[in-house]
Amino acid sequence: ERSGRFKTIQTSGQHCFMVKTDDPYLPEEMNPYGVENSYTLVWPLKGMMTQEAEKELIRQVFADSTAATFKEASERWLKSLWLMDDEVKAVATREMDSVSHLESYTYAHLQNTVEENGELVTFTNTTETFLAGAAHGSYIVEYLTYDRKKKRVVHLNDLVDTSKLGEIIVRAVQDLTVNKEVLDCMFDEYKNAEKIIVPDNFFIDSIRSTINIVFQQYDITPYACGLQTVVMPIYWLSKHTPLTPYAKKLFGEGSYLKE
Repeated sequence: ERSGRFKTIQTSGQHCFMVKTDDPYLPEEMNPYGVENSYTLVWPLKGMMTQEAEKELIRQVFADSTAATFKEASERWLKSLWLMDDEVKAVATREMDSVSHLESYTYAHLQNTVEENGELVTFTNTTETFLAGAAHGSYIVEYLTYDRKKKRVVHLNDLVDTSKLGEIIVRAVQDLTVNKEVLDCMFDEYKNAEKIIVPDNFFIDSIRSTINIVFQQYDITPYACGLQTVVMPIYWLSKHTPLTPYAKKLFGEGSYLKE
């Protein structure tokens, strides 16, 4: 489907293979073993992004730094998952007890959404995986902010000086009630700014005038707490570090403390 300047893409590369089991205690229909790989993405229409910006989007979504096109990257992604096509086809013809690495359901899903807010476009990419025999699944959520007017991707260092951002993030966690959940879950060692590795994974909330830094599972909290978002209001942030001219123009006068 097409909506505005984006189109939704799901390729024909989706796989779902079922394999037999000889478990004497459960009927076969209660053993949905198999592997499923799929993705659904909202992608910019041709000409909406610069070639370099689209390559950066490909790098983020597919972790592929060499693919030149969406089609090339997506096909590589499907083939790089837990089982290659030829191996899966072979597995589908064998009995479960002869396939030690397929003891339960395995899947990998990739999808994204797009939110437009004025000149800014935010891509939210979610990858969810579960490998047979693992204790639990895992997921990664990544954000990419694109400035439609300037036709380029926005990074944290376009907004603030990131050299001391670790200290500011720790202060935001400790001082702002909006980040109480992060503080409650945070490993003690990461309450020391020297231990935090600041990710270039963030999204901008233009309505609330905040920059939101996103940490993945295990980055600063236990698995049970999931990913964590540290909210930093622009006015509060401007008290602790200078904003770049680009950030000031982006958020507008009155949203930050004048120097």
